[in-house]
Amino acid sequence: MDKAREDQLVMCGQVVDFVTENKEALAASEVAAEQADEVAEHYAQVDGARAGTTKRTKNLTEDAKTAKKTLLELLPALLGPLSRIATRLQDNDLLASATLSSKQLRKLRPLAFAAVAEAVLASAARPDVVPELAKQGLTAKALQPLRDALATFKTAQPATRKTINERVVAGAALEELVDALMDEVRQLDADMKAFKLLDRELYKGYTQARKLVTTGGKDKATEA
Repeated sequence: MDKAREDQLVMCGQVVDFVTENKEALAASEVAAEQADEVAEHYAQVDGARAGTTKRTKNLTEDAKTAKKTLLELLPALLGPLSRIATRLQDNDLLASATLSSKQLRKLRPLAFAAVAEAVLASAARPDVVPELAKQGLTAKALQPLRDALATFKTAQPATRKTINERVVAGAALEELVDALMDEVRQLDADMKAFKLLDRELYKGYTQARKLVTTGGKDKATEA
């Protein structure tokens, strides 16, 4: 969501706080009170939609980070024995894939990291390698945590990217929601003008809440 609408949403929160605190006084105008409720309900929907999108993205990102951390911790336990096996088998290709350092692994981008981890586990599943690993206690059961971590990482990574894409789409949807919310607020502006006669102090308080606070530190009234 762009900065202008972020500022508008903050202002709408100020308006909702004000009308909620002055609910009894607003009852002097049935129309204004009903419109204030509409604004408050719409604001809650927009704010909730934005928070929910952020939370989903954060959770998926944490899943990917946790899985990668597990892989980085466990892969060396397989790479060491694989390099020894590669030497015994005189398999230079296997040796090349098994001599990656932790530093090299950490520098890999997510997709490349997943591909390397998958290749290492594929090498460990080779018919000529499996019995050699078993001699060192690295059976299929012992290697299962690595496979589980890789599966989690591969699942979380695309999901995170997808959610970020959805978040962009949701950002456009949120902008539309904010625009609709602003329409509701402008209707409330018109209804609140009655309080110039009914309760001038309440009207002044409303117009103060209705001001947009920008990042520049200056207040300016939003366009009606």
